[in-house]
Amino acid sequence: MADVLLKFNKILKNGTVFYNFEGFENVKSRWELPCEYLSGSHFAAWNGILLYSNGNAVKTLPPGSVISENEHLELMKIVELGKKRLREIQAKMKI
Repeated sequence: MADVLLKFNKILKNGTVFYNFEGFENVKSRWELPCEYLSGSHFAAWNGILLYSNGNAVKTLPPGSVISENEHLELMKIVELGKKRLREIQAKMKI
């Protein structure tokens, strides 16, 4: 899988940092981003929309959406966890 990038633009509004989700780079298929449904946190791409969850509820993030700095940090933690899990799965498949 090619490097998958989520494109965000940092915005400053009234002294508060927000992030505008611009979309994906190098994502071609509907479900190309790593996704883990059997445990709490997961994320995936579907028809240009980012779906993610910390285990409580699934959130959607279509391009053009603006999220808070805290939400962005939470999302980046979920993404990093997903990438780690994907590497672990790929390593097991090579055995």
